[in-house]
Amino acid sequence: EPAYCGLSTLVMVLNALSVDPGKVWKAPWRWYHESMLDCCVPLEVAKKEGITLFHFSCLAMCNGLDVDMVQALPTATVVEFRDVVKRVTQCESQVLVCSYSREVLGQMGDGHFSPIGGYHSGRDLVLISHY
Repeated sequence: EPAYCGLSTLVMVLNALSVDPGKVWKAPWRWYHESMLDCCVPLEVAKKEGITLFHFSCLAMCNGLDVDMVQALPTATVVEFRDVVKRVTQCESQVLVCSYSREVLGQMGDGHFSPIGGYHSGRDLVLISHY
């Protein structure tokens, strides 16, 4: 589902951090799936409308994650963002998720969630998922 980018991103984060969902997804695997994220916002609403950053944070906390939600202020700088990216991408116990406008990047659609999968300091690039 196109509007599931927030839920799919959270599933990637939960599974990457080896968070146990407390139930079997498909025997014998205990991995998260979007259908398991049914708190904070009804799945049918998320399927049609997507989720907000607030909902993403709420869902993450409902599923056992410590969340440090930060919204960029107009005074934020690219240097500050780069410092956070560098710090988090070097840590195996943290994941940085961005909510951004795809339109600004010349992609189809607008609001999108993606984990930052890596940082290339030589080219000053982050690896994101555009699906």
